[in-house]
Amino acid sequence: MARFFLPALSLTLLACAQGGGGGDPTDSGVVTPPMDAATARDADAPAPDTGVTPTDDSGVRADGGPEPDAGRDEDSGVTPPDSGVTPPDSGVMTGCRSAAECDDGLYCNGPERCELGRCVAGTPAVCDDSIACTRDRCLEPSSGSTPTCDYTPDDSRCPGTEICGASGCTATCSETPCRLVATQCGCPSGQGCYLNGGTRLCATAGSAGEGASCSGVSSCTPGLICINISSGATAVNQCNRFCDSDADCVGGGSLCTYTLNDGMGGTVPGVRVCSKACDPVARTGCRSGAACHIFRESMGAMRAFLDCAAPVGFGTQGASCTDNGDCASGYACAGTPGTCLRYCDSAGTIGTAGGCRSSEACYGFATPLIVAGTEYGVCDAWP
Repeated sequence: MARFFLPALSLTLLACAQGGGGGDPTDSGVVTPPMDAATARDADAPAPDTGVTPTDDSGVRADGGPEPDAGRDEDSGVTPPDSGVTPPDSGVMTGCRSAAECDDGLYCNGPERCELGRCVAGTPAVCDDSIACTRDRCLEPSSGSTPTCDYTPDDSRCPGTEICGASGCTATCSETPCRLVATQCGCPSGQGCYLNGGTRLCATAGSAGEGASCSGVSSCTPGLICINISSGATAVNQCNRFCDSDADCVGGGSLCTYTLNDGMGGTVPGVRVCSKACDPVARTGCRSGAACHIFRESMGAMRAFLDCAAPVGFGTQGASCTDNGDCASGYACAGTPGTCLRYCDSAGTIGTAGGCRSSEACYGFATPLIVAGTEYGVCDAWP
């Protein structure tokens, strides 16, 4: 058996972190000569002629003779050499005059600036993919190319045995990229594994439970799929459970029996879905706009099972019909020509014991419809 699934919602993820730099080289332009260590001399040896008259006011020459112009340094006739350096307290700022003088030739640490004569570091380029477990960095461009961002997964940033994947830290999973059947794996916390067409993907987990109305690929809780259960022109969408076997299905009469149409005449490989457990007599277990019916597998063991279906008609006891969609909830289209007859759950009994009126009997089918130990039938007049 095959069911249709809804078209997918499209998801995108994106984004880009790193950098820092600048410089403030300080070059005074002055080379300070080393101190000249004193050299032992003969006491009578004359001092070397430096070309500069000492400025102390002792009144005694360096060679011991009298100094006729002591205390008059300005009259020495010697001009001190020009160092070529502006004194630091002159009020003149040293450093840069333009941003070009500060540029270190790197892109990722941002463009440096010249402010008040000093180089200021630029603002680093930002690379961020919004995935906590990746190491994000800016890659310097090669000649003539554009800078790029690199995002390297780092499993050490994930807890336990989880690995860093395209959506963040995820548990190791035997299915790629994720497992559809509960308990799911392969998707980060807060996300579920869903089908987008025939492709598996991780998406933000939906909240609609099994049997509930749904409206999109990821609107159901993880482990469920939103499918159209109507055979009519108007879609009636319901959350059903993914399964690998009957053990994955919940409730009496629910079997892992459906495959999914791929929209091109085939089926989606490796994907099956449970029927929805419900009660056709009590008319419970299905969403609004759907009714509980009894079905039989078309191949294999030909087992009977329960499921919700749409559309829901208006025919009640004795109304003519062509299929179950012509009958109201709680009624099946039985016999030839078709007649809407009330479901009952005790085939072979007469009266109210089987859910029929006192003047009716619960008639079983030629091939008994037994689900979870209960043989279902339909009510009809008792002769």
